[in-house]
Amino acid sequence: MTPLNLKAFLPAVFAAASFSTMAIAQEDALPQTLFTNVHVFDGVNEARIENASVLVEGNLIKEISTDGIEAPNATMIDGGGRTLMPGMHDQHVHLTVFNPLSDGLRQNITPFHLGGVATIRSERILMNGFTTVRDLGGPAKSIARIIDTGMFPGPRIYSSEAFITQTSGHADFRKLNDRHPTLSGQGPSHWVDTDMSFIADGPEQIRMAVRENLRRGATQIKIMVSGGVTSEFDPLHSLQYQDDEIQMAVKTAEQWGTYVTCHVFTEQAIRNCIDNGAKTVEHIPFLTAEVAEEMVDKQVMFATAVAPVYSVSTEQAEAFYTPASFAKWKSVRDAAANMIEVIQTTPGMIDLYTLGTDLINNWDQTLEQDKKMNDEFKYLHEAKFKPFDILRMATSNGARMNRLTGLNNPYQDGPLGVVEEGAYADLLLVDGNPLEDILLLAEPDANLMVIMKDGVIYKNTLD
Repeated sequence: MTPLNLKAFLPAVFAAASFSTMAIAQEDALPQTLFTNVHVFDGVNEARIENASVLVEGNLIKEISTDGIEAPNATMIDGGGRTLMPGMHDQHVHLTVFNPLSDGLRQNITPFHLGGVATIRSERILMNGFTTVRDLGGPAKSIARIIDTGMFPGPRIYSSEAFITQTSGHADFRKLNDRHPTLSGQGPSHWVDTDMSFIADGPEQIRMAVRENLRRGATQIKIMVSGGVTSEFDPLHSLQYQDDEIQMAVKTAEQWGTYVTCHVFTEQAIRNCIDNGAKTVEHIPFLTAEVAEEMVDKQVMFATAVAPVYSVSTEQAEAFYTPASFAKWKSVRDAAANMIEVIQTTPGMIDLYTLGTDLINNWDQTLEQDKKMNDEFKYLHEAKFKPFDILRMATSNGARMNRLTGLNNPYQDGPLGVVEEGAYADLLLVDGNPLEDILLLAEPDANLMVIMKDGVIYKNTLD
């Protein structure tokens, strides 16, 4: 038998082992994307990082440099001097809500319609450049699970799940002759009342409703604390929920480390919320300077959602709404200019302002409505907000609001709403400079050249 030549054999063994280790390492290596020749708006600072490169590894931003980055295995994207910015946040959406004023829809649409349409809407919202949304009423957690597992494209979703409303509150969607789920002793009369909203009166019922939403996967809690436009049986001036009820919602949410946001229109309703512990408020059309100063003092964040007010003409609104709702819509529209002036003249309010659209419609018209999301940039521009402030509303301010969910935050691998090392790779490549022309974002199909979410490219029109 020929003796084994160890001097010849061992180097070959080590070489084979080394090659095998390299192959495994290459297989385990996270995919990389390298953006070159871009000017970076980081979501926080008005000055762009000029002539930069940004390396994405996996779903996070690994490196930002103005000196160039060596990444030979990365997918290369030459930005051509365009602006790279964070994916945007819409902090007030309703993926699964339809127009509650329509009798025909209530009786003839099913949860399967809404689930299908909501999934399609999610893709459109992502293509509009919104990589994160906060859903403020409706069973959106199921859509979030589909998106987060990669089964279908869409934004990250912070879901409130069912509205919580008092009897005859803004989310009491019953028609006049529908029975009360508690007073009748027979439970909800329609699936809408089961999946869309909880009618909860008194601290004990509110505690149960908050806990049920948290059980369903809610990241924050939404309660109705004043009248609203689309609801039929609550005038705008009505104050909904008393101090002990609001406090119970806040206390129960805080036990899970998260917060309560309030649907509010009037000055007193806003006060009721912020005085009883709510961290954010929605709409606030009848805002006063005194309340704005209190919001700044307590760092209460907000979304106004002006698109539903300005996106239709008076004639269109009169045709769309019932007479009672049209009268409410008109009073809100008339008040909106004063609200904007108060926000702009109260120091610190811009830092608390987040972009939200609140667009709903009949289920078969929802794709047309989704195209109007980016009109919010037109209205804010027309209201003389600085492009930098609008961009902060849509990026880092929105992300700051979502961090109020604490340990309930489903996205904790890195920060959102910013371009920085270690942040989630949610990125938009804009054909132009939105810090000079914010209306570029009002036309996402034309001006968003690349859309990346979680390190995955969903749109690239550069090739």
